[in-house]
Amino acid sequence: MSITTLRPNTGCLRLLRPSGRFLRQDARATRFYSVCSSRSKSESTTFLPLVLSANNLLLSRGPYNSPNAIHKVRTRTIDPMLVKEEIAVPFFITEPSARKRPIGFLRPGVLEALREYQTDGQSSPWCFHYSANRNVEGPWAVSFAKWVNDGGSALRSLHVKNLVLGWKNAHMFDVILNGWTDEDYPVYYPNEEEAGPFERSPVAFSIERAALPLFSFANYGCLLTAFFTSPQTGETMLWIPQRSISKKTWPGAFDVTVGGGIGFGDTAISTIVRECAEEASLDPNFVRSNIRSVGILSFLNRSPSGWILPGLYHLFDLPLRNDGTPIPIVNPNDGEVERFQLISVSELRVQLLDGMFKPSSALALLEFLIRHGHLTDATDARYAEVCLRLRSEFILPVPWH
Repeated sequence: MSITTLRPNTGCLRLLRPSGRFLRQDARATRFYSVCSSRSKSESTTFLPLVLSANNLLLSRGPYNSPNAIHKVRTRTIDPMLVKEEIAVPFFITEPSARKRPIGFLRPGVLEALREYQTDGQSSPWCFHYSANRNVEGPWAVSFAKWVNDGGSALRSLHVKNLVLGWKNAHMFDVILNGWTDEDYPVYYPNEEEAGPFERSPVAFSIERAALPLFSFANYGCLLTAFFTSPQTGETMLWIPQRSISKKTWPGAFDVTVGGGIGFGDTAISTIVRECAEEASLDPNFVRSNIRSVGILSFLNRSPSGWILPGLYHLFDLPLRNDGTPIPIVNPNDGEVERFQLISVSELRVQLLDGMFKPSSALALLEFLIRHGHLTDATDARYAEVCLRLRSEFILPVPWH
């Protein structure tokens, strides 16, 4: 079966082979994660290696309020082995106590940079918590200083902005901060108790989107899959984009139909409706009338260079008409998408196993296959474990209101 793709600035359709052949025309795009699936004739195929490869982050479970605890972060491989272990120091909003939870974790290099940070004539905005009984040098936890917390979310946001902007201007952590977006993203209080009686918002402060991995803060976003049932074949068909090869993250990878991060002051539904228009030229009225909220995906990922990348994504389905319309069309002014392809579920399975998708989107599409009965105990030899591994425990704050 051929794949139909829509190219920008043309009204024509292009037929491609179902292997995603156009990806291999780009030198920068082949596989995007390592998947060693069992695909021999004698064994059943399983998506478990894909899930392990994407949800590869393991954090210490706590207790996080113990001055003597040593917290470590590890990367899980598909073997599964634990590799690249390092100490990660919990980051709190206020002084740690028995009932408080961390909002992030600091890698050794970031912790050292934070300790060396100087402000012009002011006391440090950060409080470093030490223990004489600790076997490891350095603080066991970090929080905002009391005088910063007394100023509330606005003062926290200001000092975080000054910090990361100073690092950017000094060319520190370039691998992270070169992706600067000028978009503010929220960091939530863990609960109402920590927010306090006078805070009207659940957002503790905001931070430049690109800087989230420096503190292991969670990224909140939306992932939408547009699909329909072919009246000719009865197959489920999906519109799948290829990310622009000029994107700074996952250039050339396959993706869900539409996705986007939830910025400061935004909501999941407003974000995804806007992104549908911007990325895929889909009519907002059609999207609002047909979109279905179908759950939450927790994504616990650690990059090859060790950065902690936790994500929490709202999942949406968008059923289309039986003729596949409205058809997603690349917005040449947006720059997010290279092209769209129309593929069947069977072709999707092959591309997922071939490692062609951005990891978080790969997990979202596995959720789609499970939700619509295309991935079952009869089709996956490790089905139960696949389902369990998709439900990773998320210890960082989640959005609330």
